[in-house]
Amino acid sequence: MLDAAQHAARSLVGQVRATTLRYTGSDAEPDAHCRHRAVSELLGAGLIDLVIEPSAVDDPTRLFCTALEAIALHSVELAEAVQVQAFSVRTIRHHATAALWAELGDGLRSGAVPIANCLSEPAAGSDLSAIELAATRDGACFRLSGYKDWAAYASQAGELIVYARTSAAGLGGITAFLVPADSSGVTISPAAEQLRGLSIPVSDIAFDDVLVPAHRILGRPNRGVRVATILLTQGRLGLAACALGLGNAAFERALEFARTRVRFGRPIIEHQGIGFALADMATGLQAGRQLLHHACEVFDHDPDGAVLACAQAKLFATDTAQRVTADAVQILGASAYLPDEPVETWMRQASLLQILQGTNQIQRRTIVARLGGSARSTRGGAAPDLPTTPFE
Repeated sequence: MLDAAQHAARSLVGQVRATTLRYTGSDAEPDAHCRHRAVSELLGAGLIDLVIEPSAVDDPTRLFCTALEAIALHSVELAEAVQVQAFSVRTIRHHATAALWAELGDGLRSGAVPIANCLSEPAAGSDLSAIELAATRDGACFRLSGYKDWAAYASQAGELIVYARTSAAGLGGITAFLVPADSSGVTISPAAEQLRGLSIPVSDIAFDDVLVPAHRILGRPNRGVRVATILLTQGRLGLAACALGLGNAAFERALEFARTRVRFGRPIIEHQGIGFALADMATGLQAGRQLLHHACEVFDHDPDGAVLACAQAKLFATDTAQRVTADAVQILGASAYLPDEPVETWMRQASLLQILQGTNQIQRRTIVARLGGSARSTRGGAAPDLPTTPFE
């Protein structure tokens, strides 16, 4: 028998699924305007509370990821947007001053004020220590000058989380600022939905002597790397959930096709080559789900000690999604490339999930560092477990 918390969890996931279907239909991706409305409604349905008020329920991260997987089953683009916004809000909630959160919290919680994370620069990819955008002190403010690229959702954002250099080179000289997107001196390029297969709007941003009050620092000066850990650690769990939802969509489509497609006098699922492929797909997805749930449990009990589990979950889930979607294309054959068939698009989306928020090569570096017995020091050089951009 389900207890009250389990009933509430099942109700939330059901509400999330119904909301997702209202915006996506059965197989269509929402456009940018609908996606923004859907993100706001999904966050307001209770998802945001799982992230910023996790002590209110049992297993909040697992429940959040279960909901994300339900969204991604119908729209991985929508699921990715939800997880980025949710973890960005958590970053601000955790590191902003009480006064700043009181000022902005309502709009951020509701999704009415979208957030963009500004980490990547032309010369700073997965190496956070290479950030060059400068923040210089000017009385009670800082002046930001420099350039960011690959800023997802910046064209829609009301606030920007900007990582800037405030002291000497290295990871110890980076500070995180919360900058209003309409600040004087901020120029955001038009969105370029150039990520083929996954419609994430990305922009370049120029900062020309942008004045930012010191009370808009997130966390402490020169400790911006700590601020980034929420998006780049817990965010990996969100991407793993997105990958599993996408992989499950491909598996279900391939299973349906194999049950109804008849060749040599019987459904092709009865041919060993197809049946065994489906068995491997189902097993891989279930294994990825169990690894994700384990990582969620570790994170909820010890966020600082969850880096290894989060990297493993992201690595395995996204690699599994890539294999499952590729196998689904093989099972459908030429039919996978028909105009109304989504499986080939899902395969390209799965490949991109292997890159977002730290490539899977970066995940392997993170895992190896932990297998050595301890995390590598973050002083001075690059930290292999802290990629600076969702695209590197």
